[in-house]
Amino acid sequence: MNALLLLLALSSVIVLRSGDRITVEGPVKQEKGVVTFKTGRLFYSLPAEEIEKILPADQATPEEKAEAKKVEPAKKAAAEMPRRLRASEEERKRLLAELEQNHGGEPAPPQKILQEPPPAPTRAEVAAEKREESQWRSQARDHEEAIRRANEDLALLETRVTELENKIHSLVALGYKPHQFTYDSDLLIRTREQLPYAQLEVTRAERAYAQFKEDARREGVPPGWLR
Repeated sequence: MNALLLLLALSSVIVLRSGDRITVEGPVKQEKGVVTFKTGRLFYSLPAEEIEKILPADQATPEEKAEAKKVEPAKKAAAEMPRRLRASEEERKRLLAELEQNHGGEPAPPQKILQEPPPAPTRAEVAAEKREESQWRSQARDHEEAIRRANEDLALLETRVTELENKIHSLVALGYKPHQFTYDSDLLIRTREQLPYAQLEVTRAERAYAQFKEDARREGVPPGWLR
């Protein structure tokens, strides 16, 4: 069945997977997995997975029409619901009093940390923590500085390559022959050869810093110490 199905027949027969059949008056709608229909002047709904098929009245066989029966799901569901216990006001008060007297609950045990808070750190412990924090901060700054230097070296090489290329293009435009600027050409080649190594240094510095932060996390170092 489609997500939204509308059968415009005046009457239909819904065949359930359980074998039961329901005579339907008017259209049958299905939307969001729920089938809505009317029977006995009342509207009902059923999950779509409980329905085997829907037959227009003119397509149903005489046997299917004979077996089809009108059901009232709402009344059936109401009959299957457990009945609510009804008691007088005096009986309700008595039951509540018994529950209050017979409960087996116990108060929560006292929290030791509230009764005996941990002692304040000693001066030596505070000094040791500050030294440790200073060491981690220093190492973090060293890694950051290594990354900055590697990026600066790479940027210098890239700038130098651009300058040499522009210079050679200018010389060619002025009519100079290649043998007249061999020094610049050789320097451009050597500078270009250094670019992959400079890029590798950046990658290594970043990898070392990432490993340093992972080691600090495993050691339980506060993130603020690495800034």
